[in-house]
Amino acid sequence: MYYEDLEFLTKGLVELQAEAAVKAILLFCADKNRPDVFEIEEVLKFNTKPLIGGIFPEILADGQRKESGFLLVPLFQELEVLVVEAKDHETVSHQLSTQLNTISKDFQSVFCFLNSLWREKTIFIQELYNELGPFVTYLGGSAGSLNFESFPCVFANQHVYENAAVLGFFKNDISMGVAHGWKKISDPIKVTASSGNTIVSLDWKPAFDVYKSHVEKHSNKLFTKNNFFEISKSYPLGLVKLEGEMIVRDPFAAKNNSLQILDEVPEGEYVSIMHGDISSLLYSAKNAVEISSQSGFSEFTQFCVDCISRVLFMETEFDKELAHLNAYQPINGVLAIGEIANLGNSVLEVFNKTIVVAQWKENC
Repeated sequence: MYYEDLEFLTKGLVELQAEAAVKAILLFCADKNRPDVFEIEEVLKFNTKPLIGGIFPEILADGQRKESGFLLVPLFQELEVLVVEAKDHETVSHQLSTQLNTISKDFQSVFCFLNSLWREKTIFIQELYNELGPFVTYLGGSAGSLNFESFPCVFANQHVYENAAVLGFFKNDISMGVAHGWKKISDPIKVTASSGNTIVSLDWKPAFDVYKSHVEKHSNKLFTKNNFFEISKSYPLGLVKLEGEMIVRDPFAAKNNSLQILDEVPEGEYVSIMHGDISSLLYSAKNAVEISSQSGFSEFTQFCVDCISRVLFMETEFDKELAHLNAYQPINGVLAIGEIANLGNSVLEVFNKTIVVAQWKENC
């Protein structure tokens, strides 16, 4: 259910309140025409059902990419909502463990949306997995704007939050496909110094020097003061995980010979430099759709968390990715600054440059 402005969103939200079959709501807003907090909360006052969501660079609605507007996704099974809002590790851990004691155990999946610039994002994801483990399915994304300035960008019930994650505990099972299409072009390189989202050194050398050497050799292009993003968008980093799985990390700037990354790369880990092209990314989108469809649900809701950096990389070719996503029904979802999912029984991760396609039964 797509709405171009707040007036139409309000009408749509009010109409959903009268639908007894609708038990909960997902709400998403595109960044371009985002209202301020007061305006959003004035609309959310009309909501009486469990609701979570957020503001993202762009949204996907009725099979189309939207740079502005609002998306409502009705849920036909119960959703229990939690908010973890904190500015330090200890508070995150305490809030999460305390609030989880109030949730019924009758859930199979967890929706999770959080501020991409929340400083406690990494510890929150770790603590969430420590509490719930591999026995549930996780689906969500990092909200915010491509100007990389923090602002209140996640919704829960009648309120909007900034330094927070919002969780929705969902009774339905969710079938997911996760893929990225990037291939490594270097051997593993040790992260010898890092701080938060900054990689300072690789193999005891300045991080940008090591990255630059590999990328310039492979691409036959030279970095200048103004073209870092233009080249780096084709060369993310792959964080080496168990069983050889690569978790993609997106460098967005080079500063003082260090690399600025969208999500944390811990010191002591190993990374490989990755590369992809349009065909490999399109294949990954098709693969994610097919994997998510293996559940065989007859009547289902399909939802996608796709990375906005894939759009920036593919440009006009992103229409071909949309064609794959629309194979079974017009896709709805968000174009995020990080994708939250677990691969099978693996540890919960925040991905970059990755596509997550999900399906769940409309009714149990």
